[in-house]
Amino acid sequence: MTLSVQFHLRLSGSFTLDVDFAAAPGVTIVFGESGSGKTTLLRSIAGFTRPERGRVAIGERVLYDAASGTNVDPSLRRVGFVFQDLALFPHLSAAENIEYGLGSLDRDERRRRTAAIAASFDIVDVLERRPKQISGGERQRVGLARTLVTNPDVLLLDEPLSALDRKTQARLMADLQRWNNERQIPILYVTHSTREAFTLGERVLALRDGAIVGDGTPHQVIGRWAEEP
Repeated sequence: MTLSVQFHLRLSGSFTLDVDFAAAPGVTIVFGESGSGKTTLLRSIAGFTRPERGRVAIGERVLYDAASGTNVDPSLRRVGFVFQDLALFPHLSAAENIEYGLGSLDRDERRRRTAAIAASFDIVDVLERRPKQISGGERQRVGLARTLVTNPDVLLLDEPLSALDRKTQARLMADLQRWNNERQIPILYVTHSTREAFTLGERVLALRDGAIVGDGTPHQVIGRWAEEP
C-alpha cells in the first residue's frame, strides 16, 4: 500500500509545514536540518499533531481528511512510530515492553509474537532484563521490536540511530532492511546523516523551512544539497 500525504500546518507566524507526496513500500529518507519540519511531519502522519487542512491516507484507508472531518485516533491508525528517545518503560522488562501493544491478544499469542520478533532482532538473551540493564544498541532493538510486533501498515522512524556507534548502527540498518524486505511497507526514516541516507534510502525527500525542496535518489538529492551554498 502507498502512503499519501498532503497537508498544510502553520506552527507559528514564521513557519508553515506544507507537504504533498506519496511514499510506496520501501524506505523513504526524510532529510533536512534541525527545525525543517521533519519530526512534525511524522507526528502529523501518526495523528499526534493535527494539520489545518489536507489529507493523509494509507491505500484507500483515510487517516485524516479535513474536508470530511475524518481524524482517526493514533491508536487505530496502524502507524508504527519509533521516537528518538525510544520511550521504553524503565520498570518493565524488554519482553514486557515488546508485548505492551499486544494487550488485545491472548497470552500465548503475545508470547509467540514476542519470541519471533526478538529472534529476528537478536535480542532473545535480554528479554528478561530492564532497559537500564542492556546496551544502547539492544535498547534500540527493543524499541524497534515493540513497534514492529504490532504489524503496522506504515513505519515512522525519528533519527533512531543517532546515539549509537557506527558498528551498532550498521547492524541495525541491516536488520531493518531485512525486516522490510519481508514485509514491504512504507517507511519514513528521519535523519540528518548522509551515511544513513545512502545506506538505507531508495528515495530521499529533502525538507527545508517546512517545504519539500528535493525528491529523488540519495545521489540526486543529497549531492545537490551539498553543492548548494
